[in-house]
Amino acid sequence: MARPNLFFVCVDCLRADFVGTDHADTPFLDGLAEEGSFYREMYGTATTTTPCVTSFMTGTYSERNGVYSLEEARLDESVPTLAEHLSAAGYETAAMVTGPIVADTGLDRGFDEYVHRDRTAELVGDWFDTAAGTLDGLSEPFFCYLHLWEIHDPVRVPDGYDDPAYGRYPYARTLSALDRRLERLCDRLPPNTALAVHGDHGEAIAYRDSYLHRLCKFLRTGVRYGLGVDTRGLERRLKRRFDREPPVPDHFMEDGHGENVYDFVATVPFVLSGPGVEAATVDAQVRQVDVMPTLLEAVGVDRGDHPVDGESLLPPGGVTDRDAYIRACGKSLLREDNWQRAVRAAGHKYIEYPERDWAPELYDLDSDPLELHPVEDDRVASRLEARIPEEGVRPGEKLEIDGLLEDLGYK
Repeated sequence: MARPNLFFVCVDCLRADFVGTDHADTPFLDGLAEEGSFYREMYGTATTTTPCVTSFMTGTYSERNGVYSLEEARLDESVPTLAEHLSAAGYETAAMVTGPIVADTGLDRGFDEYVHRDRTAELVGDWFDTAAGTLDGLSEPFFCYLHLWEIHDPVRVPDGYDDPAYGRYPYARTLSALDRRLERLCDRLPPNTALAVHGDHGEAIAYRDSYLHRLCKFLRTGVRYGLGVDTRGLERRLKRRFDREPPVPDHFMEDGHGENVYDFVATVPFVLSGPGVEAATVDAQVRQVDVMPTLLEAVGVDRGDHPVDGESLLPPGGVTDRDAYIRACGKSLLREDNWQRAVRAAGHKYIEYPERDWAPELYDLDSDPLELHPVEDDRVASRLEARIPEEGVRPGEKLEIDGLLEDLGYK
């Protein structure tokens, strides 16, 4: 039997709680989640794009692959990509990408065609025809990776969708429009095609229209990230006041992504459907590093003996909780000394600040799912701290992409 094609769609900033819920009007995505294998407790490797994409394209953490941030982002030559595995197995490979996923990262390795487009070229706009033409022109078996930017801030709601019927937030309304275009595009896929839909990281969206939020966040950024003052206690008091019953899980002091490792920005959906994929909803905690081994198994391609940090999620019925390692390394943190690392395991989350002389945080996620009330439990904290990966050799080389990042909205 011929190997199936693989169409892999990453919707940048897609929150897990906006798939299979009523936060947005997304019948296509919801249908995929019902008909395929839906992993709704997956945690991103980081909360900013390039490390996440590298992680799910290689099955490895930054400490192994060398991609630590948006700028320190050149993939280690010894780490093979999903596209390289599939190309070696005889697949035609094509990528349609945007955002910071430029070819200089090394993520173009293994692709016969790697096209990076401007962020304004959207599937909800005229660029749809270009995407459809690329997909139609591929020979089977093919692997096509599509990276979408529509719900990344700043969001532009397409005509006809700026209505509460499509969700409370512009983010939700744009996602509703994107859902229709994705369905149209996927209708063109050959029958023997596995379809994967994923988010690289989530997004904080609930307080974007609040002037008080903007002022508090501006002050916080200057004092905490600029001056290095530990403002976490004050921030938590403000969050507890405003975040008692948020419309969606979020924190008053946050918007966007990349600045923290909380669940609302670290949890991402992963849906796999197509030939031989069973319908299942998986509630076990899994990781973004599990994506690459899963996709290779889904299409029957062996990855050889190359070391990875993840493992396959197939069959879905046999999946149990796995430790999730998460980093915050966004450009909005201003400097590397503001980065964070976390481990989510055994119903708790441990957060540390490697370059700051600040006490770590520990959250009991069962009693405090919004992560507003840190607890003290030295035994649990020590156990989780020991599960943080050892840092590998840092390449020290940064990409010259400051102009691109500014255009993308990273200030």
